[in-house]
Amino acid sequence: MRIPLRLRTLVALCAAWPALAGAQQSTGTISGVVTEARTSRPLGGAQAFIPNSRQGAQANDVGAFTIRNVPAGTVTVRVQMIGYEPLEKQVVVTAGGTVSANFALERTAVSLTEVVVTATGEERKKEIGNSIATIDTAQVQREGAANTQQILAGSTPGVTVLANSGQPGAGGTIRLRGVNSISQGNSPLIYVDGVRVFNGHTPTSVAGRQFVNPLNDIPAEDIDHIEVVKGPAATTLYGTEASGGVIQIFTKRGREGAQWAAQLTEGFSNMGHVGPKSDPTGLFFNECRGPDLVNGDGKRFEDPTCPASGSWLGNGPIQRYSASVRGGAGNVNYFASGNFDQEKGVLPTGANHDQDLRANIGFTPAKSLNVELNSAVVHRRVNWYPDGNSASGALLNISRGPNSNFKGSGCSDASAVCVLNDSLFTSNSYTATSHFISGATFTYQPLEAWTTRLAVGYDYNNADITSITPFGNLRVPSGQEFETLWNREMLSLDLASTYRRSLGSAFGSTTSLGGQVFDSRLHSTDLESDNFAGPGDPTLITGSLRTINDVSQERVVNAGFFGQEMVSWRDLLFLTGGLRVDGNSAFGKSFGLQTYPKVSASYVISDEGFWSRRFIQTLKLRGAMGESGKAPGAFDAVRTWSPVAAEDGQPAFTPSQIGNPDLGPERTREVELGFDASAFDGRLGLVYTYYNQHTYDALVPVQQPPSEGFAGSQLENVGELLNHGNEVQLTGDLVRRRDVGLSARLNYTTFTSHAGDLGGQTITVDALSRTVVQEGLPVPAYYGKYIVNANDFANPIVDSVSHYLGAAFPNRIVSPGLTLKLYDHVTFDALGEWQRGGHNMNAVGYQNANLHVWQPCYAVQAALKANDAAALSHIRAMDRAKCTLTSSFRDYAYWVESADFFKLRSVSMTIDIPERFARGMHGASLTFTGRNLLTRTNYDGTDPEVSDQRDNTFSRRDYYVFPTYRTFTMSLRASF
Repeated sequence: MRIPLRLRTLVALCAAWPALAGAQQSTGTISGVVTEARTSRPLGGAQAFIPNSRQGAQANDVGAFTIRNVPAGTVTVRVQMIGYEPLEKQVVVTAGGTVSANFALERTAVSLTEVVVTATGEERKKEIGNSIATIDTAQVQREGAANTQQILAGSTPGVTVLANSGQPGAGGTIRLRGVNSISQGNSPLIYVDGVRVFNGHTPTSVAGRQFVNPLNDIPAEDIDHIEVVKGPAATTLYGTEASGGVIQIFTKRGREGAQWAAQLTEGFSNMGHVGPKSDPTGLFFNECRGPDLVNGDGKRFEDPTCPASGSWLGNGPIQRYSASVRGGAGNVNYFASGNFDQEKGVLPTGANHDQDLRANIGFTPAKSLNVELNSAVVHRRVNWYPDGNSASGALLNISRGPNSNFKGSGCSDASAVCVLNDSLFTSNSYTATSHFISGATFTYQPLEAWTTRLAVGYDYNNADITSITPFGNLRVPSGQEFETLWNREMLSLDLASTYRRSLGSAFGSTTSLGGQVFDSRLHSTDLESDNFAGPGDPTLITGSLRTINDVSQERVVNAGFFGQEMVSWRDLLFLTGGLRVDGNSAFGKSFGLQTYPKVSASYVISDEGFWSRRFIQTLKLRGAMGESGKAPGAFDAVRTWSPVAAEDGQPAFTPSQIGNPDLGPERTREVELGFDASAFDGRLGLVYTYYNQHTYDALVPVQQPPSEGFAGSQLENVGELLNHGNEVQLTGDLVRRRDVGLSARLNYTTFTSHAGDLGGQTITVDALSRTVVQEGLPVPAYYGKYIVNANDFANPIVDSVSHYLGAAFPNRIVSPGLTLKLYDHVTFDALGEWQRGGHNMNAVGYQNANLHVWQPCYAVQAALKANDAAALSHIRAMDRAKCTLTSSFRDYAYWVESADFFKLRSVSMTIDIPERFARGMHGASLTFTGRNLLTRTNYDGTDPEVSDQRDNTFSRRDYYVFPTYRTFTMSLRASF
């Protein structure tokens, strides 16, 4: 007789029920509270987990955690948190029961048991032979940072962050360990939750002269921590394109129980005074001073900088709102957030608006499999005001006084005096972006010793960069529009498998194999429309002249695989060797696969039995050597031709690039040595690193013989760069008491770099900026005419041979920080930064001195014009050269100035609201933050950090770029 399927299923379930019930009853629950040992303060965010398993939970804001479905028996529970010494306890779990395990963690300046993420997966810091810096959530909140760029500034040694502009939403320049490439960029690779994302920036706005950095699309409120991997010795397994280092951003995850959080931030931006020389023009930063002004020629003129309100400057409102929910139950956890940010600048136009949504979900569909899904979408719109080397630029026109480019109605004297009316700010310039990041990470652990991780990611960036000058504008009466439609996509696949095993009682082995595939695609179109027929909202087709200026379509595929073997001895000595093999679609046809080797060692000598821990509790010695590279661009290896229009519009083409079938990546080899130490009961921490980089086969543009028919240059692997430096991070708890805690930190970095063999040629980076790459000089270097007797009180003597004038980027960075806690409820924090050794070209001074509207030149030019010997006897030769009345004698080289500065990056006060005033909440706090409050510099331009980004992003030039301003914000955080 045939038994029906439903009946057979029911019988099977009934037969299996006792076993299933027994399985359910064979697990229990571990719960507990994590606090700080000395203050008993709850440590929200601490990780509690069972080692060598996927089971764990994160403590909530009151320090509580719960780990469910733990197999019955004796279990080890480990709790860890950045900045604290991890702690383990053994508990006995009973079937169907709950066991309590509370942890009190001790603060420590250096912890070697922290787990960081590398190309092979999770590793303990004690096993790694190179330096990795970690920036945690607490540090982000203390400093009131709004984006990743602000978080990184002054955060850790070896990181250089320069704000290119004071425009809201403008991206900055971020470098790890200086410059190691001439032509392929120096930006680090960026990973978000294990997914590689685009590490460049959008095209630069025609009018705004600045770009948007997608790195800043990740709100500070969503970030859990950041790991910074700084050089090729550490990034070898990331392969080609990783010689600039790696920044890994990890967003928040779900944890046991449901918890809501919200943040409300209100504030404003203010110009204030950038420094003692904040107004060298005498026309821009000060309030309007009426119509009776005198320029360097002694002529009186009407102040062109005064609108009807009396000043162009004002306070720009800042609003930031965020809300999130995180939670979990059983095998599922989640984090979801929404953020809204609106910031206006201090000029009539200029603003940044962005909104984003994020969803992170983790679940365990099977005992040995964990899945994490991460998705985020960001919409941003940056409204630019005309800036930099733009004929409509705000600072350019305002500071030039009667020499403004806006001439027309409103002139009381048509030949000399004009009033800048609202035409200056009527242009509509914006960058609108959409950024979507989505990834899935699968972690498979069928055995305690074997873990395999697969990460699949998609990063999508889309931007519309538009600059519209309306019909009726004083400078361009018929109007004009530029538009760039830009799209960048990146697909990534990352696989790593690790197997750990014991080799006897003293030795252990960790073997890792993996591979990565990246597919990057770019599509960009530049359009222009001129001469609108009349007023109204223009479009590209309403102009009588329409032009397609450029269309770019690129695709680059990079694929590689790696292997790594680590051998440990007594869990205190670790030796690692690895190899990465890469292929790239941009390599020349005659160029094959590339191999990048690495070796490293780590020795935790303080774990030896002979080590006395009386003063120094932890000491790890480490060293690493490795190679990484930078691939050429998509078309750098191929022969190219440029289309042109011949007679009567007939299509034709001309030679462009000769091509190089032997073109390959440039390679950077690095040696890194250092140590990590903590002393005096974990109160003092010292991390030191020395690194030495050698970039060989550097991609250098080489001018081709015109006889071959190609007049342009061709990249060749013929260059050499050398770079070395020191990194010191000193941290200390100066006072540890229940009612008072005082901690200090100091980051110190030195960079020493120069160009090696370049085949005898000098590479001009930017002729206007007087920047070059030349053998023996820093990369890049300012190079030009030189005043021999610069400090003499005499007429200037010019050396006919050009000289080295200074390095473009700083070679020493010092970042001090201080945190004071009072009664565990009030926290004060301050972060400063000195940057020294860098230079900037003060092109504002050069241009305005020529126009006789540069205040520092007024007295000099008056003395030169009158040939006043008495007055000239007190004027240096360099000042006479800068302020000369002779046009043939003027030169930008005289305006290359030291850009040394100190900036107070942030000052904040956080008040944790007592429980009696925050009933129904897990926690609440109020933070007052001021950023960029103080600048001290001898630089004469607008700001030592700024740079006009339209023409060249490798060199630096202060060409009427609006300086950074200060901000004041108040943030209320609450969790429920």
